[in-house]
Amino acid sequence: MINCNRRDGSARAVNEVAEILAARGHDVHLYARKAEDLDLAAVRWHRVPGPGWPEVADFSSYYFAVNRLLANHNYDIVHSIGCNTQRANVVTIQNIQPVKMRALEQSEAGEKVSFARRLTRRLYLGVTCRAEKKLYTWREGKKPPVFLPVSRGVERELRENYEIGPAEVRIVPNAADTRIFRPISAGERLRWRSDNGFQSEDSLAIFCGGEWSRKGLDLAIRAIALVPGAKLFIAGDDPDRARFQELARSCGAGDRIRFGGFRKDVQTALASSDVFLFPSYYEAFSLATIEAAACGLPVVATRINGTEDLIEPDLTGYFVTRDPRDIAERLAGLFQDPDRRARMGRNARALVEKNYTWERVATLTEEAYQRAL
Repeated sequence: MINCNRRDGSARAVNEVAEILAARGHDVHLYARKAEDLDLAAVRWHRVPGPGWPEVADFSSYYFAVNRLLANHNYDIVHSIGCNTQRANVVTIQNIQPVKMRALEQSEAGEKVSFARRLTRRLYLGVTCRAEKKLYTWREGKKPPVFLPVSRGVERELRENYEIGPAEVRIVPNAADTRIFRPISAGERLRWRSDNGFQSEDSLAIFCGGEWSRKGLDLAIRAIALVPGAKLFIAGDDPDRARFQELARSCGAGDRIRFGGFRKDVQTALASSDVFLFPSYYEAFSLATIEAAACGLPVVATRINGTEDLIEPDLTGYFVTRDPRDIAERLAGLFQDPDRRARMGRNARALVEKNYTWERVATLTEEAYQRAL
């Protein structure tokens, strides 16, 4: 993994699983630029120097360096997140780059980003698509890796985009730390709301993440504007923030939408809200949806990778189309029925405790290692 921390989705998964595997007695080595929020007494970090920007240089320099460094070692398992090294025999797949590229093309039409940003993004996607194709395509006489897509949707995309031959595929999902992401007391909820400008009785939806165009924040804003009195808290940030703030004002909902920026208290923000709103265009399996469910929130989201595994309509959440009126209708129904919200939130929490914990992910990963060996 290029950079490891507990802020970014795929990076957080590396940290969580690496620490658990090390605690279970495995000798775990990490090749990364940075290793933050990680127990380095348990996990051996091999620093891989190189430029951190632009993305294409960050990836390319890491890719060539790690391929070279791993040639000098004889590890039983080389576990890569995506196509970071051609020497992997186990690969966690968070997304399929050609599919992500098409999704970005759809969502970026309204983006106001610089030419340089667009160019570097295209270059990065082009380079990673080529590396991905080389690693994922089976060749006669070569033992394929064990592929670990994080959702059923990513498995479909893997098979549709690449000839993987006899490769074994096992779904190993993302997860949440259920000790951190959990329902909170009425008093904690009231304090967070008061500190952040909300009333105890407010109907509050929450949206989390960056890359707002891809994640459908424009749809969320337009939907909230259609639900009288409803409010929206946005945890995260985006270089195009001003455009979304103007959209909120132009929809007449500027005073009902709070742009909260990056948060250290996101778990409390989630648990203090009523509904998690996520009308994204493309994901692999968003950690935010699992964490929201762990906090006891119904999830209202588009039918995309991950949500189709997590959402059971009328039990843990609802699917919506990319129509603000459809989203608004679902939100209004949930805001008007607190008993239904509470029931669905309990179901969502129970589902996470059963299927989406890091301990379970580590166990599934260990099983995949045995298959690779």
